[in-house]
Amino acid sequence: MRILHTSDWHLGRRLHGVDLTDAQRKFLDWLHTTVEERAIDVVLIAGDVYDRAIPHPDALGLWEYAVSGLLDRGVRIVASSGNHDSFVRLGLNRHHLDRAGVHLRTHLSDIVRPVRLAPDGSVLTDKDPRAAVSVHGIPYLEPSLVWERIRAAGRTHAAVLGAAMSRVVAHRDAHAPQDRLVVLAHAFVAGSVSSESERDVSLGGVGVTPASVFADADYAALGHVHRPQALSDRIRYSGSPLPFSFGEARFAKQVVEVEFAPAPGPDGLGTPLVTAHTVPEFRPVRTLRGTLRDVIAQASDHPDALVSAELTDPQRVPGAVDRLRSAFPGFIRMSWTELTRTTTVPGAGAGAGTAVLTDEEVFAGFHQTQRGGPPPDHATRRFSAALAQVHTGAGPAEGAV
Repeated sequence: MRILHTSDWHLGRRLHGVDLTDAQRKFLDWLHTTVEERAIDVVLIAGDVYDRAIPHPDALGLWEYAVSGLLDRGVRIVASSGNHDSFVRLGLNRHHLDRAGVHLRTHLSDIVRPVRLAPDGSVLTDKDPRAAVSVHGIPYLEPSLVWERIRAAGRTHAAVLGAAMSRVVAHRDAHAPQDRLVVLAHAFVAGSVSSESERDVSLGGVGVTPASVFADADYAALGHVHRPQALSDRIRYSGSPLPFSFGEARFAKQVVEVEFAPAPGPDGLGTPLVTAHTVPEFRPVRTLRGTLRDVIAQASDHPDALVSAELTDPQRVPGAVDRLRSAFPGFIRMSWTELTRTTTVPGAGAGAGTAVLTDEEVFAGFHQTQRGGPPPDHATRRFSAALAQVHTGAGPAEGAV
């Protein structure tokens, strides 16, 4: 049996305001082709199908497109909800969809509703004695909402996921102890490396779960962290299929294939063979570093890329943004990384401690930072006139601002 693990699609997400719908559709086309070529039996989506609790209509259309294409190829789907999903909306009609091969695990009660898959990919009942793979989807569980209901030891993600895994293992041991155990979970697990596109509001480590929570799983298909990585041979993040930040573009995106081959003896199925498949770049994301002249010279090499420019000029170059926009259709942002610091504090000698700047000196320093030089006389006059009006409590003088 072959399983494909993916997560964090974030359908409907934008990258610094740029619509990613076309790139996400291209990923789904590639996914449809891959499951067909690899003879995949089931696709696991470990949370964050959508980017918002109320998805944009385009995101809903992409989900329908993904599901239809997978079902048309005879592939089952097991998807759990993430912290970006509305578990109610994603799980709508989930009991009916089970019959179609779309197994949505979005509610607390779904933790002990496994999908038992035979080696040929068919679904078995709990009473079937044949060895299978039991797939349990653990939806994202907000500790403050569920810790008492699930009888967790505390109001932390570690305690809540630990209680959920205890239920999963107890159900497997009671109904199908011969089965291999696969678990979907959406969480920050200790040892993982996150990126800037994940949104986490937890403090003091209360959102971190130890990897030992998944010790009883033959494979833990994790979501939430967008960088693909293996915490062990059996515990993996597939990562998001597209980069959602410039930092993420530094490493390749993946989906993970997990194969359970038949084995002789009472176990029925062997230990999983895990293979990572690189996801192509459907919309390149690049950070280009150098002087403005050097970066613009690279425009022909990155005609379709979304571009962040890190400029190393010692002073700001007037019109830099307009020149970058003209050179790169996908230009998104720019920063100056090595501006020369030439502003000095008048009257501060070598032995001076903290100098108190006048308002005029603050303005001059701001102009130096923003424009790369001292303010011209007309700007200084306008600033002084506006400042005088503030001090007197009167309205701004004509032409002062």
